[in-house]
Amino acid sequence: MFLLNCDNWIISNCWLAVFDILGYRDLLSVEKDDMKFYQVLFDYQDTLNYLKESCNQYEIGWIDYSWFSDTFLMFTPDDFARSYRVIEFASKNFIEKCLYSRIPMRAAIAVGPFMRTKDNRTFIGKAFLEAFEYAEDQDWIGLLMTSSAIKKAESFGLNPTHHDFVRSDKIPMRKFAGQNILAYRFQNGAANFSSPLLPILREMKQLSDENYRYMYERTEQFIEEHYRYI
Repeated sequence: MFLLNCDNWIISNCWLAVFDILGYRDLLSVEKDDMKFYQVLFDYQDTLNYLKESCNQYEIGWIDYSWFSDTFLMFTPDDFARSYRVIEFASKNFIEKCLYSRIPMRAAIAVGPFMRTKDNRTFIGKAFLEAFEYAEDQDWIGLLMTSSAIKKAESFGLNPTHHDFVRSDKIPMRKFAGQNILAYRFQNGAANFSSPLLPILREMKQLSDENYRYMYERTEQFIEEHYRYI
């Protein structure tokens, strides 16, 4: 009989963000002598560094992180309003750093029950499952806020649309199309110049597998449509 040792688990309600590298599974089969092998290693190490940088700028205990394979996690110690502001800012910071280094990501922020082992090797719970499913369901490169996260933020009197998340019927989803979600518009505030991410996305598109190029085009169109000028 299997007995669960609760002393090995950390159980809480929290804000959680899941990030998935687009197309990474297609690269896992590269051989050691293939030049792509070294590029995969380089990109993966860069991603880990950006994850740590995005989280470590906060006080110890405000936000934590973990990763396995092509999946990267950020999570807070609770589901309070302060932790919402931390997770949404850190998530935007992380995904932008990855894009500037030509690492394409799909990501989602959720909130709710989250259980993990103290060694951060096993994760279960509604928040993790929701964020994971919404991240993988996206048919573009983007950062979403799920309905649970929107509802929880609004319960504190916070409006994610004031934090550069927008509502749109053009958010490319598969089975979750039409759900109550918001997407990050890849711009903090406003500017008097066009988005610096657009030429980067176009370069990434040209170098990507043909099967993924439409995802870059959808992201470009979304940024252009929701970009704010001074």
